[in-house]
Amino acid sequence: MKRTTWIGCAFGIVVFLLMTTSGWCDLFSQDMFGLESDTIHPFLSFSGEYTDNVFATNDDEEDDLISYITPGVWLALPGADAEVINIAASSSVPGGMAQTRFQNEEMGRYQGFFRYAPTFENYLDIDDRDFIYHRLDAYAALNLAGGLSFELMDQYQDSRDDVEEETDSAEFNNNLLALTTSYAITDKLKARVDLGYYDVNYNSDAPEKDRKDISVSGFVLFDIRPKTTIFGEMSHTDIDYDTANVDSTEFKVFAGVKYDASDRINAMGKIGYVEKDLDELDETDDTLGLEAFISYDLSDRIDLSANAKRGNQETTTSRFVTESVFSVSGTYSLTSRISSTLYLAAMEEEYKKIDRDDSTYKISPSVKYQFNNRIFGSLAYMYTDRDASGQDTSAQSDYTENSVMLTITASM
Repeated sequence: MKRTTWIGCAFGIVVFLLMTTSGWCDLFSQDMFGLESDTIHPFLSFSGEYTDNVFATNDDEEDDLISYITPGVWLALPGADAEVINIAASSSVPGGMAQTRFQNEEMGRYQGFFRYAPTFENYLDIDDRDFIYHRLDAYAALNLAGGLSFELMDQYQDSRDDVEEETDSAEFNNNLLALTTSYAITDKLKARVDLGYYDVNYNSDAPEKDRKDISVSGFVLFDIRPKTTIFGEMSHTDIDYDTANVDSTEFKVFAGVKYDASDRINAMGKIGYVEKDLDELDETDDTLGLEAFISYDLSDRIDLSANAKRGNQETTTSRFVTESVFSVSGTYSLTSRISSTLYLAAMEEEYKKIDRDDSTYKISPSVKYQFNNRIFGSLAYMYTDRDASGQDTSAQSDYTENSVMLTITASM
């Protein structure tokens, strides 16, 4: 076994044993250094995956066994029993923010949050694919008297792109820094301004992907009912590449509604106009923008959800890609410990300035077993099928992949 694998496994086993002993749990269930309980939450995840197509290629497919070890910790002040925020960043999204984020209306006067989790990824046969991911999240919020509030968030990642046909994935680090300022004009009317800076830096093999995005967004939100909010959104993003001459700006206008009727159902939908201005070509491209989700607890045993999104993605393969994604999932609880989930997704990618369109379909059934309130295991199967059409495709553009993943996670 490789040295990095031994180190990761040894470290993970030690932390895992500590987390599952009552002494460790008692240590963190009491006040520490004057801080209230639920402040520090260590966690650890072990995963093993088999895939029959590591490089997502159409022929000469290579299979392998992959292990993932993710030790981590998150801290909240004041303490919390669930993570305060999920900063969803993506290197392909203009501005970096992958989804619309709404403020937590139940948050107190202040809130702090910190999370760090590396992932050790090791391949049994293909040593060159071994990699260590890093992700660090930081968040601070302050709610002042009179309806004024501030939120500052930052996410740093060391990561790499997915494998593309005939090429290896490129490694990069990125940092998303965002400031949100909101003001409650009345009990029902609120104004909000978001400022964002997103920095993407690839290794020397892909310097043409390096870029800096600056975003400004404005929201007006109005509560038409206690659990229903309508809102308008306007944003501008400047996308500046360091070397490649593919700079652009995006202007978006959306109207939407957010619905939190009860603990059983919540939903959000927004639709609008997206204009992409290509600086070098002095051209604009207009498209429909969409983001929507719904989560519904049909019964005590059945949970359903659906997501839809349409927007532009950054890529150096063409000028940019317009991506449409739709997914649904359903979870059925067989017992208090055993549940099963079925996930289905379809994605369409329209490449701009080249002749290529991709259609990708995914299906993933899984089963989860809850050993106790701190440890659970899951077994999942994933089938992926990509079909590419157009003149600017290669023999490797189409591919299928089958993978199976077993995961054990312990958390506090």
